[in-house]
Amino acid sequence: MLDATIFDARELTALESELDALNEAEGEATRRQREQAAAAEQQRLANLRKTLTVVEEHRLEAVDRAEQAARDLCDALKEVRARSADATQLLRALGVHPAVHLDTYESEFRLSLRFAAAIKPLVGLGRRFGMMVFPEARTPFDQPWRAAEAAIASPDISKALRG
Repeated sequence: MLDATIFDARELTALESELDALNEAEGEATRRQREQAAAAEQQRLANLRKTLTVVEEHRLEAVDRAEQAARDLCDALKEVRARSADATQLLRALGVHPAVHLDTYESEFRLSLRFAAAIKPLVGLGRRFGMMVFPEARTPFDQPWRAAEAAIASPDISKALRG
């Protein structure tokens, strides 16, 4: 009873039941949203893992190419050293003295500077790539190697070829 009138609690119970049902529906909607978000996150992570697999394969292929290029460069530089020594001996045998530009030390020194200039763009404005340290600025060694080496050796070789 309320204010001397009979109070029907069934309406209140029905409203409370309706509110409970709305709360449950809202809870269910929130649960579903969380499940969808979790599934989307799992899919995102799966896609990232797939991408990582592809990226790692490409990285390892680049490592293989870098290793092969480094080994090829090493072989080529050994050959340059040997051919420079051969040319120096031949020039001296032909009576051209001194042929210091082609001796082993000079050749190695120039080629090391050319190599440093060639890979300097790898570090941009920096000076280091791991344990390697590069010159600060561009050098005269930053030009095509063959033409520069030919220009250095040309006077002595021309002299030797003329006899």
